Amino acid sequence: MKYINHEKKLNSIKLQKNNFYVLIDFDRTITRAKSISAWRVLYYSDLLGENFREKYTEIHDKTELNENETNEAKQKAFEERFATYMNLLKECHFNKDILKKAVEKTDLKLREEAKDFLKKMHENNIPVIIISSSLKNVIEEYLRQQNAYFDNIYIYANYYDMNGVEEKNVTNITPYNKNKIEFSEELKKRIQGKENILLLGDIINDINMVSSKTLNRTITVGFLENDIEKNLEAYRQNFDIVLTNQASFKEVFELIDFK
Repeated sequence: MKYINHEKKLNSIKLQKNNFYVLIDFDRTITRAKSISAWRVLYYSDLLGENFREKYTEIHDKTELNENETNEAKQKAFEERFATYMNLLKECHFNKDILKKAVEKTDLKLREEAKDFLKKMHENNIPVIIISSSLKNVIEEYLRQQNAYFDNIYIYANYYDMNGVEEKNVTNITPYNKNKIEFSEELKKRIQGKENILLLGDIINDINMVSSKTLNRTITVGFLENDIEKNLEAYRQNFDIVLTNQASFKEVFELIDFK
């Protein structure tokens, strides 16, 4: 089901192949609604030793989020969780071989027509910026194995340095600070002059991938799959378009003029 909101705004923004770039979440946006998260790929792989799942669960439970807390408190809890996850990966000797094998046996599944969407963006030289609170190592390897990782894709997500240089680990990207990501100079040049943005996510906080200053030139699309009746009104207030019931990227293609 497709719900169109903020119709006046939608009519004022025309996405053409040379005038926009894409900001997109990964888990349950590029992947299907019922797919596991990129973090859970390692959890279910059984490649990191018999104690990994137990310790992973302990970390998760210890940093369980309280929905009544402020966003700042939630941010801090996520950062603590991810930093502890990284220490656990180091303890379990996580490496490129384990990563490759874990992704090969994963239950991660792309949303219908997501691969076609990424391919079309590449063919038209449209930058795609993935901003995720999941694990970049898994996201990148998964897209490679799906033949869907192209040179127009930039991934900003939590990262484990395979060389064991802990200072290079990234552990602070959460749903609450996605608009504070510092893009590389290469990416800044690539998106310079592109006045419009197409934003896609599955939770309301994904709106944070853009600042309030650029929201008026951004078309926002929200994939809603859980508790639809309960959450639909909030999604409709925040997203320009809401897609439900295992929606594919077909509706997204219709927003873009490739001529």
